[in-house]
This record gives sequence, C-alpha cells and structure tokens, in this order.
Amino acid sequence: MVETISDVRVHISVLYPSPRVGLGRPAIFVQGTAMDYKEYTSIEALKGTFDETTAVYAKAKAVFLQKNAPDLIAVVTYEEGKMLDAAEAYFLKSWHFAVLADYSAADALALSNFVEEQQFKFAVFQVATATEITPLVKNTRTIVIVHSKVDEKVDAALLGNVANLPVGSVTWKGRYDLKGVTAEDLRATEIDAIQQAGGLCYIEKAGIAQTSDGKTVSGEFIDAIHGDDWIKSTIETRLQKLLTETDKLTFDAQGIALLQGELTTVLNEGFANGIIDRNDETGEANYSITALQRADLSEDDIAKRNYKGLSFRYKRSGAIHSVDVYGEVEV
Repeated sequence: MVETISDVRVHISVLYPSPRVGLGRPAIFVQGTAMDYKEYTSIEALKGTFDETTAVYAKAKAVFLQKNAPDLIAVVTYEEGKMLDAAEAYFLKSWHFAVLADYSAADALALSNFVEEQQFKFAVFQVATATEITPLVKNTRTIVIVHSKVDEKVDAALLGNVANLPVGSVTWKGRYDLKGVTAEDLRATEIDAIQQAGGLCYIEKAGIAQTSDGKTVSGEFIDAIHGDDWIKSTIETRLQKLLTETDKLTFDAQGIALLQGELTTVLNEGFANGIIDRNDETGEANYSITALQRADLSEDDIAKRNYKGLSFRYKRSGAIHSVDVYGEVEV
C-alpha cells in the first residue's frame, strides 16, 4: 500500500444493505528506457516528446478531443519489467485513471491488481473480446471496454468524455458523442455476453451511439466508487489544510468542533454534487457524523495528540439506468 504523506487518514468501509481537481485526470503508462513522470496540458505540448506515430499520442489525442477533456494528462514511463515500480513511485501524483499505451494482458492484470490493493483510483483498459476480461473480473476498480476497432481509442475517449465532470453529477452508462469512436454493430446476445463478463461496449440505442453500461468488471457502479474517492480525498485535503493553517488546534470541544465543521462541509458538498443520497422523508442529506469529546477518548491517544473520535456514514446516491413501463389497452 502506498502511504500518503498526511496527518489525516480517512478510513471508509462500504456497507451493503440486507470535480475535485485530479479526480478526472488520466495517466498513460508506456514502456521506455527510464522511469519518468510528466504532465501535459495539450496535445501540442505532448507532441514534442511523443510524435504522432506513437501509441501515447493516439491515447492522448483521444482524451483531448472530447468536449469534457481534463486540464492535463500524465505520462508514466517505466522500464521493461518495472511497471509496478513506476506505478508505486508516482501513485500520489494527481492522476486518477490509469490506461496502457500498448495493451498486454500481463501488464493489465498487474496494474489492475495494484490499483485494487490501493483501494483508490481506477485502471481502464480496452480489449477486443469479452474473454480477455476474465482474469480481471474480481477487481472493483477496473473498467474494461470491449471494442473491436483497435485504431479507435475508446478507453481514452471515454475518460475525456466523462471522468472530469463533477464527481457525483453523472453516471457512466449512456455516455454519448465519443469523438473519434464509432459504435459497434452487436447483437443483443453479444452485448449481454460482454456485460455478463464485466465489460462495457459502445453501441447504438434509439439511434444514438453510447456506452452500454456504467460498471466496473466486478459489477460495482463506476460513479459510486468515484464518489467514494471524492469524499475520501476531499476530507483528507480539508482536514490537513485545517491542521496546517490553524496555529494550534486545541484538544478540546472547540478544536473538535472545527474538525466536525470541516467534515460536515465536505459531506454537504457531496450531497449537492449527487454523491450522497437524499432522505425521502426529510429531504435532507442521508449522512451522519459522530464526534467524540475528549472525555470519551483514551488517555494514550490524548497524550499522543491523535484524535480518533471523528467518524461518519453516508448512503450513496443511486440513479435510474433502465425503465420498465406497464400499460393497459382497452378494446
């Protein structure tokens, strides 16, 4: 697990019932002669390092071509056999979605497993057939798009289309107008096979080319996990800022109230963005916060100046992805 340099640690457990800057940025992983990390704000800037004949250029162009393209993309260069070294070295940089310049099953599995171990960020791959998804199927943070037209970089195009929109405001199903990508002509049985395997495809529905679903290979909804990442990273950022900019955060009711206030602000923003569910009875955000007072904490933690009394829960906001309509006809 890559350790974040921070005084704040946010632990989120997902309970199942009986844009933040950077959270839409892709990183293109490519093999090279030396490990390196660079960021590019335009395709023109990238062209100076990776010309138009390279796989990196093709992926980057597909990202920047989209109407919701991020402010920058990253390129992670790794030496042969050392991709995970580079992934670990640059994991704390601002990218959030990893893609491969040149797909290989071994690299995809290694990168997918690495991201899964971190429980943060995503790996996104494009494959030609549904059977290629099988080794990845247990990973909740891997997205796979099945697309037979290998010259069309649908994985990168999808990220440019949706990843940089405000987290929580969109789902990944039904994303349309992927520039530079044409819809696949698939039968219903073929689409079902891809989705049963854990993949997405780009097809026409009602005459509109769009993504067939919005799930990771394990069946989790992408927007839900992306929302969890936003909550985690935003809480860490806000509380670290509070600790840094406050001359002394006192270990008493006043200091605890400041921590609780920052957490409340983040969860309210998450609710406004569509990450957190609305309570149908009250109309309010469906979350709760617990902030234990000093008297409820261990003397050892107090002596170490480590406050462990702040916790929260929230219910993820859902979305409608399909509709069944029932009617009657009188004769």
